[in-house]
Amino acid sequence: MTNLSEQIIKDLIEKGVNTFFGVQGGACARFIDNIIKYKGRYIPVLNEQSAGFYAHGYYLSTRKTAGIIFTTGPGLTNAITGIASCYYDRIPLVVLTGQVKKKLNIAKKTKTRMVGFQEVPHLDLCNPVSDLTLKIDSSKKYLKMRENFLINLNKKVQVIEVQDDVQREKLKKKLKKININFPKFEKKIILPSTLRDIKNSKNPVYIFGAGYSRHEDVVELSKIINKQNISVALTWGGQKSQNFINKKNYIGIFGSHNPGYANEVIEKSDLIIAVGCSLLQHQIGRINNNFAKKANIVFINNDLNECKRAKYQFGKRLSFINFDAKEFIFSIKNIIKKKINHKFENNTVYPVSNLVSFFKKIPHNKSVIFSDAGATLSWSYQAANLLKNCAPIYTAFNLHSMGYANCASIGAAIQSNSVFCIIGDGSVPMNIQEFAWLKRYKVKIIILDNQGYGIIRQTQRAYYSSKFYGSDFKNNSSKLPNFNLKKIIESYDIKTKIVNKNQINEKIVNQFIKSKKSEAIIIKVDYSAEVKTYG
Repeated sequence: MTNLSEQIIKDLIEKGVNTFFGVQGGACARFIDNIIKYKGRYIPVLNEQSAGFYAHGYYLSTRKTAGIIFTTGPGLTNAITGIASCYYDRIPLVVLTGQVKKKLNIAKKTKTRMVGFQEVPHLDLCNPVSDLTLKIDSSKKYLKMRENFLINLNKKVQVIEVQDDVQREKLKKKLKKININFPKFEKKIILPSTLRDIKNSKNPVYIFGAGYSRHEDVVELSKIINKQNISVALTWGGQKSQNFINKKNYIGIFGSHNPGYANEVIEKSDLIIAVGCSLLQHQIGRINNNFAKKANIVFINNDLNECKRAKYQFGKRLSFINFDAKEFIFSIKNIIKKKINHKFENNTVYPVSNLVSFFKKIPHNKSVIFSDAGATLSWSYQAANLLKNCAPIYTAFNLHSMGYANCASIGAAIQSNSVFCIIGDGSVPMNIQEFAWLKRYKVKIIILDNQGYGIIRQTQRAYYSSKFYGSDFKNNSSKLPNFNLKKIIESYDIKTKIVNKNQINEKIVNQFIKSKKSEAIIIKVDYSAEVKTYG
């Protein structure tokens, strides 16, 4: 007979969730044993936070859902940042965690701090950063919710807690297979007022986000957009679409810490059609009414809650449509044809130019790039803006966690042999233990070393009289320890090279990209670059 732990893993693998990241522990060991038994793939990470980042990168590069596995207590509490990153970026994820035995799991009922060893209210902690939380305290409970759980594997972040003794419960009957039939979008009608706004617009702009770039028909849809002769801006998450949009249409990535040209065109528009993006603070600023004041906004999203949130933000000038992107674009393809009235101009300065040198040589059609948070991310997208074609650049778009990129890169490298990681010196220590995996999985790492937290220094420069407390590795008054980055990375047996801005040439770039092993290159960035590139 099959026990419950075995059945859960068997169900997941049969439905395509065959890759799992986690940290071994007493309350999850049975799950991991069953992954091996049913020929799944288990990758042990070195910190629970990292597992969610691995799964995030794995999904973005493969479009396959991964599972992450932890033991009770600190296993789950450590993991929450990675889980939250997936939730806020709409990355589907399965979280499996053990729990203390049924008879001991009573702390919440008795109002005590803890009864069982490492007894922590996992689901209470995860509820705000997940779509579904499921407490499995009997095999009957699992059988009851089994179909709903499996149907949502490729759509939601699901956290499943199974008590240690319940994992061993025997299932007395053989379970039937569940066929997953994803619901189709109902045919919807665009409001006449929205159609009128679209027809009458003289200066419309498309804004495409992650939802558009991840669409299975993104190439086909982009061909339609290209015929319409309309300005197109992209969000960070939509950058992958850059390679499919005509360059005469493209005005760049918009929002904070970008070159600004796209922002200028959007501000002068009379109609914004936002497809598969959120229009959050880091894109439009803190005061919603100041964003593109003369523009009506048509908001296309298949998440009804996002549509309602946008309506709250923009009020009467927004019409939201809970549509699939494909259905909407096909609906308006013949009614919106305008002339481009802009000429894209963009200049670059160091260190963006350094990244351009590398991005030019990275094969854009078979590579992925993961960028970390802060100045590193800003410079990465500015560099991508300047190229005709660029490999997709992925990040933890919304939570914006430091220490994300090296973990996500390894998650992608499990199935890809052309993965690049752009990370800052401040982010490296956050999850540096995962560098140990780079000897096995090939990842090329570019470290932009600006001696601290550049984006934080920007704020301190603007509002705190340039007092760089806690943000500066170079200045002793900051109270941060200085460390030898090259030696630390080399301790993981990774070949590492330090270069200054004037030392980067074609030979160095080619050798780095063509190498068949993981390598790191540290580019020294001086303070002046922060002022020149983002104020």
